[in-house]
Amino acid sequence: MKVLCGTILAAVVAFKVAYGIDCADVSVADFPRLAGESGDSSRIMRAIEKAGGGGVVWFPRGEYEIDSMIVVSNQSSLLMHKSAHLKAVREMPFVLKYFGRLMEARNADSSGIVDHNLFIKGGDIDGAGLAGCAHVMGLRHFTMADTTFRNGKDVGLQFGDPNLPRDIEGGYEIVANNLYFICNKPGLAGNVGLLTYIGDSHFTDIVVVDYTTGIRDMKWSNRYTRCHIWGGIVKKAGTDKPEMLENSVAFDLCGIDSVLTDCYADTAMIGFWVRNDARIFNCGYFNNWHFKMDNPTVFRHDKGHLIVTGGRFSKNSPNATLYTAGKGAGELVWRDNYTLKFTAAEMAGLSEKLKKTVSSNSATSQNLAGDGN
Repeated sequence: MKVLCGTILAAVVAFKVAYGIDCADVSVADFPRLAGESGDSSRIMRAIEKAGGGGVVWFPRGEYEIDSMIVVSNQSSLLMHKSAHLKAVREMPFVLKYFGRLMEARNADSSGIVDHNLFIKGGDIDGAGLAGCAHVMGLRHFTMADTTFRNGKDVGLQFGDPNLPRDIEGGYEIVANNLYFICNKPGLAGNVGLLTYIGDSHFTDIVVVDYTTGIRDMKWSNRYTRCHIWGGIVKKAGTDKPEMLENSVAFDLCGIDSVLTDCYADTAMIGFWVRNDARIFNCGYFNNWHFKMDNPTVFRHDKGHLIVTGGRFSKNSPNATLYTAGKGAGELVWRDNYTLKFTAAEMAGLSEKLKKTVSSNSATSQNLAGDGN
């Protein structure tokens, strides 16, 4: 009996550790709806206020009807069961808004410590076509991990706000890992999956499905690793055409010195829209012809210096353009890339930029590398 009890106790402890329950200070489950409350936002806010600065709020598995925007401004962190589903039930700017405001020493606690371990982890945040999913700002070294952002009205996840003073909206050193963005309802064309106005950050293992723009970078020195953007599931109402692919962009690189490694632009009208200095290593482009999206552009290079190495860029539609250069396009370094099935005319922009003829015959053809210009 002692052995059995010991085994059960160990299993309970393991469960609590696995789901982070023992790491939380407050559980939303302990804050029921009050009389007259038809949604869950008010009780969630009571839990957040109870946790206070440095506290961790636990969201158990379940459905949460968000009837007003949840605003976190007291430096508590959010830990959600993977099946905690926060869903907007009326229009609002975002389901969740997080103000960090703990960037510098003037925000330290009484012992002089600035909390750089704040986080949002887990959960499924659903804008339901009524709201953006989450907006995070005012942070230094903040972690987001293991979260789904579903059906964001204008944006899935936004970092920073250029309309506010930097000491309020700004931040740096975001660490984002294992985030999933997906739209599965029509009427949201034109939205952005991940939008960042915060720089010096790392985004790893991100998947974006059916947001019109997958990732839009507006700042500087952000690093993206193993990010996969694709679309085509959501159909335009009353048609068989994919709604999100019209005017779609996988990676919209407006920031300075964006670095992409092992990223995949999978079915978008523009794979990589380069609007400032960028470096793109071991990345790929593929156009899934199942969605009948013809004449995409792999690289639209409008401004800045661009390095592309070790890539594989495949044409799978009747027509396509590999590369175009705008008037502001700077130096292009193009090395060790496979360019598959493009005609000479479809590669003319690249040939002109490199001042040498680049050909593409088959998957086994010799790759011609350019040294820049």
